[in-house]
Amino acid sequence: MSCLEMPEEQRKKFILEIQQVAEKILRAHGVLNEVADLLKGEWFLKLQKSGFEKKLVLAKYGEEISIGFYIYSDDIPVPDPNFALLSQNGFWYPQRIEEKFEETVSSFFAGAYGDYDFLNIIPENLEKFQVSQRDFAKTLESQGWSGPDVKILEKIMPRN
Repeated sequence: MSCLEMPEEQRKKFILEIQQVAEKILRAHGVLNEVADLLKGEWFLKLQKSGFEKKLVLAKYGEEISIGFYIYSDDIPVPDPNFALLSQNGFWYPQRIEEKFEETVSSFFAGAYGDYDFLNIIPENLEKFQVSQRDFAKTLESQGWSGPDVKILEKIMPRN
């Protein structure tokens, strides 16, 4: 079932908090206009808020979604933290958390582009991902990243 076949209120019960907040931010800054845009190609949004050293980056490359804070050291982005998710039919699934010099892998998919051989889930890491993504979503909400005072540094719109 794709995200388009489900009423919005019902869909919200199935998606992670981080996806809900990310969609709100992407809508606020004009990257997404409707749920169907989630199924389109790649997009990229880099934001800055005054008083914050870190930049917020939301991106989709292929089937991987990336949402995270980055510190830029000599133009090299260092995740602090970044959440990597797998996008399937408009729903995002936990993959890993990337932090400054480590990462927590919560699941691993073999194969590519819908032809998955198996899904390996690491339960204790998945639990850490769930708690962390919930806290991160609350942080993004409380810091107001969907607000009008946020500066768009870079934006690439989704294309079919």
